[in-house]
Amino acid sequence: MLKKIRSHDDFLTFMSQKIDLYYPNKRILREHFTHLIIWVSIIDLTKTAHLLKHRYSSNPRGRKPRNPCDMLRSLLLMHKLQYTSVDKWVDALRTVPLYAILSGFHPDSTPGVGTFYDFFNRLWLAPSPHLMNKKKRKVKKPKAKGKKHQKMAPRNPGIVEKLVNRALKQQGNVHYAPKAHDGLQTLFKEMFVEPSANQGLLGDTKSLSITGDGTPVETGGRPYGKLLCNCRKQGNWKCDCLRKFSDPDADFGWDSSREKYYYGRNLFMISASESPYDLPIYPRLYRASKHDSVLWVSTFHELLHWYPNWKIGESILDSAFDAYPIYEMLERYDVSAIIDLNPRRSKQFTYNKMDINLDGVPVCPIGREMLDWGIDKKRYRRKWRCPAAVGGWQCPHPCSDSSYGRTFYTSTKNNPRLFPRVKRDSKEWRKRFALRTGVERCIKRQKVDYKLEGSNGRSSRHWNIRTYIIAMCQHVDAWVKETEKNQYKELHRKVKSILFI
Repeated sequence: MLKKIRSHDDFLTFMSQKIDLYYPNKRILREHFTHLIIWVSIIDLTKTAHLLKHRYSSNPRGRKPRNPCDMLRSLLLMHKLQYTSVDKWVDALRTVPLYAILSGFHPDSTPGVGTFYDFFNRLWLAPSPHLMNKKKRKVKKPKAKGKKHQKMAPRNPGIVEKLVNRALKQQGNVHYAPKAHDGLQTLFKEMFVEPSANQGLLGDTKSLSITGDGTPVETGGRPYGKLLCNCRKQGNWKCDCLRKFSDPDADFGWDSSREKYYYGRNLFMISASESPYDLPIYPRLYRASKHDSVLWVSTFHELLHWYPNWKIGESILDSAFDAYPIYEMLERYDVSAIIDLNPRRSKQFTYNKMDINLDGVPVCPIGREMLDWGIDKKRYRRKWRCPAAVGGWQCPHPCSDSSYGRTFYTSTKNNPRLFPRVKRDSKEWRKRFALRTGVERCIKRQKVDYKLEGSNGRSSRHWNIRTYIIAMCQHVDAWVKETEKNQYKELHRKVKSILFI
């Protein structure tokens, strides 16, 4: 049973008192730890106890559990300081009093390794660290090799269309099955994403612009498992017997940037494209063999479930998502699609007996592009005029006897891939599509700055907790940067005065 949880102000008071007791000379703190102290002080984790209350026993007997606010704060601090091992972090808490104080613990009473793993079980809603109960299976080696700088195509070419059709049948009533990471997502949403949105760090949530992409995450498990047979002793080195895997949820995927196969997971990240700090909104881990276009369909609908009060106005994606069903799905949800064309699927099209080039521009019978003459934003219908009539030159084969020249209309509703709401290769298109790099910077923060793959984790629980904690740290980093601006300087001074620095 949880005991009375202290407020954030009480935590700041506790931290100030303990710093005075253990560090009477604050010169070292001012020189080396001022940023870290402010970083921890700005995080209000009081709601953690309420959100995780159902994960604790209601029996008043027995030993009282650790304050979940302090446990979560300690995990955030652990990843901020780039500790990849719980064992090493526990040693650091016991040897460096400041780390224990900033976590909210008394330096002479810090949690052990088992306490942290008990807290992991409360964050992870599945009964096992793995999602698959079957730990024994055959080795499935990849056969076809991926192409240079190109992601592997889906195994089932029609899977995206099937998933979209299934999802559109339930439009208006988004179906969501409970998942093991729901507790982590609830903490992330309530205490990090929504506060960032309230500060305007994600953009306009009434017409939010999002972008998404997948990235490989290698696991610490052995890709070929552990032998359970004696075939090699009998001279058979290529047996098909069952093997035991320490990470049964991982599988093989193609890393197009490194041009190699890897064993692990696919981290699909959705971030706010107009965020000045490239903040994540919904990180999601899948099997490595899943294609990004397949993951987008499910992740987008999960996003609608978690943020029902937000309105997604724009989706910016790369050419891996260039599939007509995705355009159709986004149009049904009234979302503007900014998706780059895949050169493997691109060719000149014909629409209403008029040739259309790859930029969605009608081409007249003499091979000249018609001129854009504005758009009806209510119906997303664009008007095109004859280049000869507009330019004032004589056409050798006129299409119309009118002095106004021939007109042609293209509608986003009829073909959202050919005629998106924002005209391809226009100045506005290039400006909007340039925001897609925000998700790459967000992923870079996870994998490079916070060393996501620096751990040898072998379970879905480990990788989900690690991914979400790092995403939380990304939001806190943005809050600290905001304190340096004029409107937050008072808060900056208040924290320093509380800590007597």
